[in-house]
Amino acid sequence: MDFVERSRELDILRGLYSDSATGRGRVALISGPGATGKTELLRAFADHVGAAGGLVLRAACSRAERLLPAAVMGQLFHSVTLPAEVMRRIGAFVDIEGVATEGDADIRAVHAMCVELLDIARNRPLVLLVDDVEFADEQTLHTLLYLQRRLTAAQILVVLTESPQPQPFHPEFRAEISRQASFCNIQLSPLSEAGVADLLRGWTDDETATALAPAYHEVSGGNPLLLHALGQDRRVAGSTEPTEVAVGDQFRQAVLSCLRRWDPTILETAHGLALLGDFATPALLARLLDTKPARVQWVLNALTMSGLLHGGRFRHPAARAAVLHDLAPDALSDMHARAAELLHAEGAPAPAIGGHLLAAGGLAEPWAITVLQDSATHALAEDRVDDAVESLKLAHEMCDDEPRRAALTAMLAACQWRVNPAAVSQHLQSQREALRAGHLSERHAAALLRYQLWHGHRADAQETLRHLRDTRQQLDATTAAELEGCAEWLRLHFPVAFAELDASTDVGPTATPAGTPVRSDGSLGSATPSLTAVLTDGVTDEVIARAEQVLGSHLLVDVGLESALCALQTLVYADRMDRAVHWCDVLGTEAGARGATTWHAILSDVRSHIALRQGDLPLSERFAREALDAMSPHNWGVAIGSPLSNMLLAKIGMDKLDEAEAQLKHVIPDAMRDTWFWPMYLRARGHLHLAGGRVHAALADFETCGQLATQWGMDLPTLLPWRGDLAQVYLRSGRPDRARGMVTEQLSRPGADNARTRGISLRLLGSALDVKQRVNTLRQAANLLQESGDRYQLFLALAALSSAHYGRGEFNTSRVVARSAMQLAKDIQAQALCRRLLPGGDAAGADDPDTPPEHEEMSRLSDAEQRVATLAALGHTNREIGKKLYITVSTVEQHLTRVYRKLNVRRRTELSLGLPMDAAGAGLLAVAPGGAERSWPQWESAVQAS
Repeated sequence: MDFVERSRELDILRGLYSDSATGRGRVALISGPGATGKTELLRAFADHVGAAGGLVLRAACSRAERLLPAAVMGQLFHSVTLPAEVMRRIGAFVDIEGVATEGDADIRAVHAMCVELLDIARNRPLVLLVDDVEFADEQTLHTLLYLQRRLTAAQILVVLTESPQPQPFHPEFRAEISRQASFCNIQLSPLSEAGVADLLRGWTDDETATALAPAYHEVSGGNPLLLHALGQDRRVAGSTEPTEVAVGDQFRQAVLSCLRRWDPTILETAHGLALLGDFATPALLARLLDTKPARVQWVLNALTMSGLLHGGRFRHPAARAAVLHDLAPDALSDMHARAAELLHAEGAPAPAIGGHLLAAGGLAEPWAITVLQDSATHALAEDRVDDAVESLKLAHEMCDDEPRRAALTAMLAACQWRVNPAAVSQHLQSQREALRAGHLSERHAAALLRYQLWHGHRADAQETLRHLRDTRQQLDATTAAELEGCAEWLRLHFPVAFAELDASTDVGPTATPAGTPVRSDGSLGSATPSLTAVLTDGVTDEVIARAEQVLGSHLLVDVGLESALCALQTLVYADRMDRAVHWCDVLGTEAGARGATTWHAILSDVRSHIALRQGDLPLSERFAREALDAMSPHNWGVAIGSPLSNMLLAKIGMDKLDEAEAQLKHVIPDAMRDTWFWPMYLRARGHLHLAGGRVHAALADFETCGQLATQWGMDLPTLLPWRGDLAQVYLRSGRPDRARGMVTEQLSRPGADNARTRGISLRLLGSALDVKQRVNTLRQAANLLQESGDRYQLFLALAALSSAHYGRGEFNTSRVVARSAMQLAKDIQAQALCRRLLPGGDAAGADDPDTPPEHEEMSRLSDAEQRVATLAALGHTNREIGKKLYITVSTVEQHLTRVYRKLNVRRRTELSLGLPMDAAGAGLLAVAPGGAERSWPQWESAVQAS
């Protein structure tokens, strides 16, 4: 044997053999659950007897031969080569045609076979091994009993094995054979953990076997058959962790093999146990199998003794799965249907019943629909969207009540929206009809509006809007608040659908039309002054607090995503980028963890837009790609314009024009032209045209953006700075007067005093001014863009400022600012664009900013003196220097006196010539955004100085 756990039992058999060899015959019955090593023990004992000179006759019983007379005796006599004369005499009794058929045993045959066995044992010890004796035929059992009563002076040992059966075939035989003095019973049980370790030492080293033993014992219960199967699976799987158990096909097959060795009742009970799972009790199993609880309990005990079960449950999920898979599909479906009925009668939870209903394909019972609906609700709460969808589909198929079918369809659409928005389109027509019939709640009607707008069904969406407007008085406060939050985002992005509603009518929570409700002050009318208030009236603490409150209490499964998006965009357009990033990441993580693919993709798009406004081009590109990869263009619907726009602008900024051109191959839905996503896309495409030198194409796209923004009443530079875009076209075309006019007009629009918007506008305005007038305006632009945190736009402003200084002949200052612009460009991967924008091309930034040359003069100055000298060289007065460095004017004068002496200059105008460029730029470079050691106030001072 390959394990020593059975050494005790083997020693007992050896002792019995020794007794029989001295003429004291014995009978041993080895009992134990299936697959606990009885057959292996017989094989090991047979080897011992053969080595000791004894003769072994072997037979294995089976159900198939149970009714064949003397079938097992025939196996015994034919298991070895016996003298021809013996076989001739025996043949008359073990030949099937020559013996009595089913019924009482032929006493002559029994006597003759015993005589032959006793005669064989006169010359050498004889051992009879009969495996699974419970399946032996009547003739063999009578022969064994007859032989047992004649063993007193015979050299015969009879070893039998049996497995417990729920209904013993031969209880009289067991009772008779066990009451004789020569009888010995050996009880086997599964291996202990130590026994498992001994078995594993046959596969691996001692240390690994000891480490693996607890896990293998836990999975197998010490059942040798299962352990050997796990060993085969481990070899197939290759190397695994020391305490990891590889469970594969061999284990699953071994589980079924173990069960099939017993009575069919045991396998049937195992089927029911696997199907009911945690709800299996002896009483419920008995009702499921139409048997008695006591019989079920006996089977459960037997399976526990075999190591398959622990605490009335399968030890490993793979065992349960194998047993379930063993059932034929029709039988499995019928059993699931029966289980659903029983569990419903017992008051089990809806998810438990719903799983059986799904497996059964439904039931023609009214309660089944309710159970499936409740089961879907639970599944959705646990983020098992696929399970929820399947439950709702089945409930919908079973339901013939129209209002309820409409509600089920609405729930199904909401589930599918989370992972596959395109799948929702199949429900739009039926939901529209349900809305007309009055079968949809207001919450479901609002969701229908979202689907219709997303998939470009504008006319249907307007019908839904009118319905929501007409029923606004019937809404409860909670529903009204939820719809209000969604309305503002929808109104912003789908202006055409809202524009045809009566502008003078208060449409309540559905939204005021975006095209016509422009107030006299130029802002968008809104019942909820949050995003629109920020866009038109500026930032207030109340608006920011409200947005944070919405985001802090937001649960993606309970509230439409639009309300969260609206709050996020409120923070974005209010330049609260740190908070917007925080909440976007929080919601994005939640959406990803909950498997809400749609929400995760949309939030990735928002994160890309935020990164773009922060000037982080690589990050914007990454999130845009993540958004596009999360959902196919078909699933994005008309909203595909948003991630594409972000992707285009990020790639343009990094001068990846070929990659940007490739994005234009995406097929754009025609319905997108009626949404805000269209001008967003046109603007990005226009900038790609401009970067590629296609000025007229860029002009056409930017002009279309302006026409749409004006037509839809959304002409806000914070949303769409199309005038500034046109100004760039005019600058490229050599028409600075037109560019100045556009920028001046943009600065007069509502919301244009936003730091980022005003900074971009001033940058363009400065570029359109005379070369001698540019510096001050560009300085202001750089200050504002520094404040807004947009590194890309700040880089563009610094590049323009460097060019302005260069045009005025201030080459040293130009190089200082150029070096700062180059550092920013490096941070945002816009080096290629930087080299094209900076004066002198590559030469402006050719020196590596991280490796400035050594200057003996600078080594003479202290850090404080270097800071004062830098600001003085860039034109700041002593008072301005003191204010920026938080020192007194007297201290500034003292520092400058020492600087003049050390650098051998006589006045501050000579500092820009005497001070090395790297030293002048050090104040900029050391505090540029992106480094942990950089100081924001110093950076601001340096930009203003430049």
